[in-house]
This record gives sequence, C-alpha cells and structure tokens, in this order.
Amino acid sequence: MDCIDRIKKIGERWFLTEPLLFAVYCSHEFCENDSLDVAMRTGNRKVEFSPKVLLNVSDIVLAEFLKVEIFRILLKHPYQRQPPFAEKSLLTWASNITIADVYDLPQSVKKQMSGTELKLPQGLCFEEYYNLLKQVAMPAGGVGDKSDDMPVGESQQMGGESGLGGSGSKSNVGGPRNTQENVDAQEKRDTQISELWDEDEEACCDINGYIEVAEASNNWGSISGKLQGIIKASLKVDMDYRKMLSLFKTSIISSKRRLTRMRPNRRFGFDAMGSRYELSTNLLIAVDVSGSVTDKSLSFFFSVINRLFKYGVEKLDVLQFDAKIQGEPEPLKNARKTVKIMGRGGTNFQPAADYFCTHPEYDGLIYFTDGFAPVPKFNTKRPIDVLWVLCGKSAYDQNAERIKKLKRNRVTYIPKRE
Repeated sequence: MDCIDRIKKIGERWFLTEPLLFAVYCSHEFCENDSLDVAMRTGNRKVEFSPKVLLNVSDIVLAEFLKVEIFRILLKHPYQRQPPFAEKSLLTWASNITIADVYDLPQSVKKQMSGTELKLPQGLCFEEYYNLLKQVAMPAGGVGDKSDDMPVGESQQMGGESGLGGSGSKSNVGGPRNTQENVDAQEKRDTQISELWDEDEEACCDINGYIEVAEASNNWGSISGKLQGIIKASLKVDMDYRKMLSLFKTSIISSKRRLTRMRPNRRFGFDAMGSRYELSTNLLIAVDVSGSVTDKSLSFFFSVINRLFKYGVEKLDVLQFDAKIQGEPEPLKNARKTVKIMGRGGTNFQPAADYFCTHPEYDGLIYFTDGFAPVPKFNTKRPIDVLWVLCGKSAYDQNAERIKKLKRNRVTYIPKRE
C-alpha cells in the first residue's frame, strides 16, 4: 500500500474517533516530497511527507507522526507566533518541546524529535521555549554547545547530559560525541521541518474556527486535558496589527508594468526591453468618528493610517462616518499631522460599506472603529477585502467573532500601549 493510501486510512479512522484532528486533516493538502530527510512537515496549508523515510514505519508510528504535525497546526506554530529572523532549527526544537511537554509521545517518535531530551522547565509556551533555547545556542549556528555566560546551575538543568549538541548527543567527558557531520545533518533535518513556516492570519482564523467548534461541543476525541489547555490558550495569542495591515495591503496589491532598458528581457537579453513592475494599491479608510470612540483612540487611528505610507501604498481616501458619512472622502498622498474630525453621533457601518461597494476603484476597505454597532452587508458581487482595526483588546474580545463571520473580512486591534 502506498504511503498516501496509508495516510488516508488514518484520516478515515479519525472521521469517527477524532473530529478535531480530522477537521485539520481535511484542511490541508497532502503532498509527497522525496527530497525530505524527515518523515513529515507542515506549512503553506500543506502536509509534506517523505515516502522513503516512512517506507518501513509501522502504521501506528505513522499515525503518531501525523498527530504531531496536526498538533503543530492546532497550536499554529507554522502560521503564527514566530520571532523576527527566527532560527528555523530552534523553531522546530521549541515546537517539539511544547508538544512533548503535554503529549505522551511513543519513544520511537520522541527520540527523533530534537530538543525533547533536554531538561527544560515544564509548562512554558512555544515562544518561551524558543527564547530559552536561543539563550544557550551558539551565536553562529543555533545547535552548538551551551553559552559561557549561562549560570552553571541553569546550564546543567537545561542541558543535562545531552546539552545542545543535537538529538541524542552526549557531552560527558570521555563519552561518545556526535561528529560535526552528524550535528550538521541533524540541524538540516530540524530546519527542514519548519522551512515552510510563515505568517498566515487567514489560516490561523480557520484553525481557530475548528478549535471553537470542539470547545463548544466538548468533543476533543482522545486529546488530553493538558493538550486541550494549550490549544485553547493559542486562541488568545495577540495578533500584530502592523503585520495584519501589511498582509492586507499585500493581498490586494496590483502591479503596473513599465518597459525599461535598465533591465534585460528574460528571453532576448538587452536586445529587447525588460519589464519593471511598480506596486501600488488604492485603499478606502473608513474612520469611526462616533461619540463612543475616544479622542485618544482617534489619535491612535490616524497614527496607524500615517504608517500605511511606509508600506508603499500609493494613496488613501479617508472617509469619516458615524451614523452617516460625514463629508466627502479626503485623499491623502502622504502622512498628515492634523485632521479635522466631524460627526461624533451614533454608529452605523452600512453607509461606509455601501460607498465601498459602489466605488470599484478601491482595492480594499479598512475600518478603524471600536466595533460597537451591527455588522454591515456588502452588497456587491465583486471580490472584496475588508480589514477591521479595533481600538483595543476589550473591543476586540467583544466584537471580533461576529466580524470574522463576514466573508473576506479580517479583524485585529491596536494595543493600548501603542
């Protein structure tokens, strides 16, 4: 039986016994990848597997490999929570340790997961484990010996006999050591596992939906209470509104092609003119100026709007609204220090939605609001992209769920510390 057929058999069993695992299983595409030196990896809405690595693996162990990758997805390690310029191998270690801390892995699987042999404090989250590993990793590589400036007691507690010298390696004086070749090979495998990991807020929203269904129905299958706890906790990870704005702009961006002699043509070299693409986008910004939005929140809103010009946005039209549209949209081509505020009445999101739907020249709509009003209807057949930026965590907690139910609408918030 082919590897993919064996995986499908596991999925069929989960249909009856593991509703949450099955939902995630169905949300990702399964792809063979013979170039992998690891059994499986996730990312980009795919689960890649290596038939050669899994050739002699039993069905029971194969199911455990698959479970580990599904757990990574449920914890959103491939799609969120990654530090800037993260070491890929250490991301894998941190993910492995987080899962091993709350899930009783078979020894045959656990021994292939780097980092699980380390004597680290228990009960930490993915980010904390990553930072802990980063502190003791060699500056150049990420999986070397312990740092000299680490206190002796902490270093011994973390490294034990294994240290950070690769999965299963020993650091005892006179004992066997991994060769540098083995360490490099292990680091390559660890890097492969998290190689596809990248920020994907839409994937996170979908995964959160599966978790919320399991929580509402209290139907977690065989997932233990400990693992349920950290899966639920992953729902509460704060989203970075700056990344959301950048992702939003990127998702609706359009390209303008211009011929140039400064770049060679792909087919004919410098004998023909090449192409240069200038990226641009036109956004409609709808700012809630109703009485429920404080002056401080409005100040935050326009501060964030000014930052959009740093993302390469060509122009913005700012539309103020409360219960109705206040005045005409004000075009902005660069950051503005002062803006005259109008309105301060009640709140109705529908007029701004109607304006956006009847003006197809806009690539997308961003609402800046506290969110306290009935959600609008977008009466148009063209694809829309809408981002809601709420004025704080409390507003997000109270309004995010109903906004997420709108098709092609995303939501984030501005932390109060900004």
